[in-house]
Amino acid sequence: MIYRALSWFIILFACFYGIGSYPLFDDNEGLYASVARNMLSSGQFIVPHLNGVPYLEKPPMLYWLMAGSMSIFGINEWAVRLIPALMFFATAAMMQRFLTRHTKSETAGFAAAIMMVTSLPLLAMGRMILCDMTMTCFLSAALMQFYDWYTSARKNHLLAFWAFLALAVLSKGFVAVILAGGSIGVFLLWQRATFNEARKIVSLPGILLFFIITAPWHIAAALQEPGFAWFYFINEHLYRFLNIREPHDYYTGPLWYYLPRVLGYLVPWAFCVWLFAAKDAAASTHVAAKRLLWSWLCFSLLFFSVSGGKANYYMIAGAPALIMLLAMQLENHIARNTRLARFVTCAGFILILILFGFSRFFCNSNSGEFYAGCQGASWPAIANSLLYVFIAMILCWRIPARWLPPLLGGSILLLLPLLISGVNLANGYVSQKKAADYLSSLTQGDVAIYQEFEELSSLAFYLEKPLIIIDSISNDLLYGQRQPASKPYFMTLSQWAAHKPAIPLVILRRRLFTVMDSLREKHVDIRHICILKQVARVAVIGQCEKGAP
Repeated sequence: MIYRALSWFIILFACFYGIGSYPLFDDNEGLYASVARNMLSSGQFIVPHLNGVPYLEKPPMLYWLMAGSMSIFGINEWAVRLIPALMFFATAAMMQRFLTRHTKSETAGFAAAIMMVTSLPLLAMGRMILCDMTMTCFLSAALMQFYDWYTSARKNHLLAFWAFLALAVLSKGFVAVILAGGSIGVFLLWQRATFNEARKIVSLPGILLFFIITAPWHIAAALQEPGFAWFYFINEHLYRFLNIREPHDYYTGPLWYYLPRVLGYLVPWAFCVWLFAAKDAAASTHVAAKRLLWSWLCFSLLFFSVSGGKANYYMIAGAPALIMLLAMQLENHIARNTRLARFVTCAGFILILILFGFSRFFCNSNSGEFYAGCQGASWPAIANSLLYVFIAMILCWRIPARWLPPLLGGSILLLLPLLISGVNLANGYVSQKKAADYLSSLTQGDVAIYQEFEELSSLAFYLEKPLIIIDSISNDLLYGQRQPASKPYFMTLSQWAAHKPAIPLVILRRRLFTVMDSLREKHVDIRHICILKQVARVAVIGQCEKGAP
C-alpha cells in the first residue's frame, strides 16, 4: 500500500508540480498558447490563427484542448500547461498498466512510469507545450490497445486502437500513422504472422471510426482555407521529410543524430542502459511484448533518422518503448542480484549528488539577479534535499530492491523546485512576461516587435492581442503573411516611424543599434525616438519629447 501510494505520488508530483508557477517560454510555448488563446477569443476553431494570420503547420488537437482548459480555468500558464501535463501523466499511467498487465510485475510497471517522469529531459519536454507529447500519448495508447487486441482478440481493443490513432493524427499529423503502421508491421514480421492474421487489423468498423474522427476537421479546413491542402499535406508532411519544406526553419543532421539524444533522454537513469548488454535470465519471458516495444523503438528511430527534418524532441515518440524495455531489464536484474541492486543504488545517488553540485555551480557562475536569487533560495533547499537523498540511500540499502525506483525517483524530483526557481530568475531571458507587464501599463493600443516573432512569441499571449511585425523574418508567419488579409499585422520600419499615433516597438537588445542605423539610412529623424524601457534581453523604443537612443 505504501509502495503504491509513494509511486503514484512521485508520478503526480513530477507531472503537475508548479506547472503554473513559471512563465511561458518564447518560441514553441508562446506560439501554441497564442494560437489556443486566439481560438478561444475569436471562436474560430477550424483554421488555427497565429498573430491574426492562418497558421497551418500543426493540426488542432492541442489547441482545442488548451482552449477548453482556458475557458474553464482562465487565461494563465497553469491552464495551458495542464494539457501537456495531463498527457505526460496519462502516458506514464498507461506504461504502468501495460507492464503490470503483460509482465505480471507491478514493480516493472511502476519502475517504467517513475523512470519516464523523472528522466530530466523527458520531464522538461513532457511539461512543455508541444504537440509531440500529445501525439506520444495517443500513439502509445494506440499501440498498447493493438497489443491488447493481439493477445486477446477482443474487438473493442481494435476499435480503441483506431480511435487513439485518429487522435494522434489530429495531434501531430499523419506521421502518427507511419509510426504506428511501421511499428506494427515490424512486430508482425518478427512474429511471423500470416497475411490473414495481419489483415484482421484493417477492420471496416475501425477504418470508419478513424475517418469519422479525422476527416471532418481536414475537410472543413480545406474548405475554409484555399491553400490548406497543399501547405498541410505536401509542404508540412512530404517536403519536411524530404528536407525541401518551405520555409526551412528546422534542424537537419546526420543519420546518427538521435543516438546520443535518445541516451540523453534517460538522464540520470542512463547509467542503467548497460543492463541491455548484461546476461538476462528472464530473456525468454514476455517475448511478444518485448518484440513490440523493440519494434516501436527501432522503427521510430529509423524513421526520424532518415527524415530530413530533425528536432531534439521528435524521438519522444519512442521514449515510452525504450523506458519500458529498460524497466523490465532493471526489474529482472535487481530482483535476482542483491549486489547489483546495491551497485545501482550507489551509482544512482552519486549521479543525483553530481546534479545537485552542478546546480550549485551554475548558481555561482551567474551574477546580478541570478546570483542574489540563488543565494536566497538554493542553500536551504539543497541542504534539505541532500538530507533526504542520504536517508533514501540508506533505505535502499536495507529494504527490498523494488523500492529502488521510487526512492531514486523521489530524490531526482528534489531538483524540480530548484529548476523552477532558476526559470523564474531567468524570466526576462526566456519569456516576455515582464515586458508585457510594462507594455500593458504603457499603452492599451498596438504594440510592434522587430523582425523575430518566434524569439518574442510569449509577448502575444500575455498581451492577449496580435502584434505588428516590423520587417518580418518570421518563418512561422510566412504562410499567413502572404495572405491578402495579413496587411494590418505587418509593417516596414519606415511605416512604423511615420505611424500616428506612435506605436511602441519591442526589439532584441542586440539589434538596437541595427534598428537605429536603419532609421538613419531611411532619413528618419531619430531625435524624438528613445529607449522607453529595457527588460532583460529586450528594449522598448518609442517616440518621446526628449531623449536619445
